[in-house]
Amino acid sequence: MEKKTTAAKPVVKTTEKEASKSAVKETAAVKSAPAKESVKETAAETKAAAVAKEVEKKVAETKETVKDTAKKATEKAEAATKTVVKKAAAKKAAPKKEELKPEVFIQFQGQEAVVADVIEKAKKQFEAEGHRASSIKSIQVYLKPEEYAAYYVINQKHAGRVDLF
Repeated sequence: MEKKTTAAKPVVKTTEKEASKSAVKETAAVKSAPAKESVKETAAETKAAAVAKEVEKKVAETKETVKDTAKKATEKAEAATKTVVKKAAAKKAAPKKEELKPEVFIQFQGQEAVVADVIEKAKKQFEAEGHRASSIKSIQVYLKPEEYAAYYVINQKHAGRVDLF
């Protein structure tokens, strides 16, 4: 019987070696497959992280650019507002002087006439002759109280006479 046991032992040992080798191969194969997948996943994650960092940098740069642009626009608006306020204050501070409009009276032998009224009479008579009031560019009025008349010349062309009093 000794021969059978001796012969059986080497067979078992080879089987165990082969089994352990095949188990190691299977384990290595099983471990290498997830390792390859995890390496691929890690590489993909690294690329994604790099892309994400680049995007974050570009977003940060864009935000800074927008902030700078907004700041410049705000400064321009404030400067424009200040100039408008200064101009408005200058206009209010210096009230316009009204042009002096003298009233000229002419008196002769107890009668009196206002020169502005005489000029208006001359304009109305010019319009009554068929001319437009807007066509009047210049007017000269000559007063002759001894004749009780005022003579006018409009645009150096049209002459006429109106009663003074």
